[in-house]
Amino acid sequence: MRIGLVGAAQALVAGLGAPEEIRAVVAPRTVIQAWPARLPVFAHTEVEYALQALAYLEAGLAAASQGCDALVLNSLSDYGLAALQSAVDLPVVGPAEASLRFMPSIGPRFSLVTVWPESTNFMPRKMLHAYGAAAHCVRIRNVGTEALLAGEGRPDGFLKDMQTGQEAILDRILAQCHAAMAEDDIDAILLGCTCMSPIASRIAARCAIPVVNPLAVAVKTAEMQASLGLRASRRGQGAPRPASLDLLRQMIAPVAGAEPACPVCAVASAA
Repeated sequence: MRIGLVGAAQALVAGLGAPEEIRAVVAPRTVIQAWPARLPVFAHTEVEYALQALAYLEAGLAAASQGCDALVLNSLSDYGLAALQSAVDLPVVGPAEASLRFMPSIGPRFSLVTVWPESTNFMPRKMLHAYGAAAHCVRIRNVGTEALLAGEGRPDGFLKDMQTGQEAILDRILAQCHAAMAEDDIDAILLGCTCMSPIASRIAARCAIPVVNPLAVAVKTAEMQASLGLRASRRGQGAPRPASLDLLRQMIAPVAGAEPACPVCAVASAA
């Protein structure tokens, strides 16, 4: 089985394949290939969020055309999920949808701990409301500061330290996790960004309640759906129009290859 990991490019660290911690949870014959989004934008606001949806759609179309059996969006913001599900005849799984549907099986109350600053919380809130989980999320806890979005994500900065598991960054994340356990009356913690996947197991090992890695949940969900021959229903929709998909490719082609605007992608490209 071949799963396309669509969007954010931190998987480039693993050579356009799956991060090591994801390879460890899939079946031995499952192959994962990363398909980075080609639009250089970071979702500071709803404007860039809409642009990201187009970028993920274009990257997902490329992955689908190369023989993938399922696609996973590499973002807890599920950029372009519904559009990509409409456009391809494959299972397409978003980490937010998969993990937020999964959380009640762990416990009814959880907090979301994210490396991003408070100004980006409109994205997880959007996901919580979209998937009916807002009442179950006690709090969003932010580790990063606004300085992160102003350039602290350079290759020698915060995010590279996080992805390589530096203890100082782990300590900052764990401080929020432990505060959540002490103050939020919760059953579990959901990690608030797929970029936290490389250190998810180390966080979980130091917490007394379950810690959910949304990227791992999404990949396993995609693997299951592909094995069962299932995909999202397109009931009530017509077939995707090739001319519209061609227009999307033409729109993105002129800016493809530009420097990534996301600090995570910048770290990955320099690694």
